[in-house]
Amino acid sequence: MQTKFILTILLFTLAQLAYPQSALERKKSWTVSEVKVWAEKNRSNATWHSLLLYQGSDTSTHHFISRIMDEWIWFAIKRADLILTDERPYKKTSSVRLGYYYVDPAEDFAKIKDY
Repeated sequence: MQTKFILTILLFTLAQLAYPQSALERKKSWTVSEVKVWAEKNRSNATWHSLLLYQGSDTSTHHFISRIMDEWIWFAIKRADLILTDERPYKKTSSVRLGYYYVDPAEDFAKIKDY
């Protein structure tokens, strides 16, 4: 009995190491169409309000963030792939606010409301 328990714990631990809980956390770069598909797929989720928070842009990338339940998803979209009318600087320090304004991916990333 004790051997089965130890074996179960060992297999569970190995499975957690081999298959991370969220493959999305590891995704570094997104295309506009991938973000739109992701948003449409999660639109029916009661804990998500169909909006992404725009965090700013650096020289090559627009940065967005979203949260569904207890999972944070970071989106990095190449500036060449997406034109935003209200670009703001992306800051990596923890003392700045989380983002500037919300966008709707279904409406071509139009600004919806301020953060």
